Amino acid sequence: MTMRSFRAPPLPLAPQEYDKSYLDQLVRVLNIYFTHLDSQNALHLEGLTLTNLTEAPVGLPPFSLYRDGRSVKILLPQDTGVEGLSATVSLGSVTVTIG
Repeated sequence: MTMRSFRAPPLPLAPQEYDKSYLDQLVRVLNIYFTHLDSQNALHLEGLTLTNLTEAPVGLPPFSLYRDGRSVKILLPQDTGVEGLSATVSLGSVTVTIG
């Protein structure tokens, strides 16, 4: 499995003696690297195989993957995984007397 759209930035080569501009450049490159790692950008994968996905999203945490027929779906926080749904309604009789 390979990751796309993310490459570690090349680090600058160190000089023979201490150089403030080199150290500043190194810190900038490392900040870019760690900012990218901490970002919420999507992770793109090639060759990912998902096996044994559940068909019932009941009890799964948000953002879990599940199978719906031949489709793979993501359980979003606003979705609820409910197994079965039933309702019963009965009406009685009402008597109205106007005197």
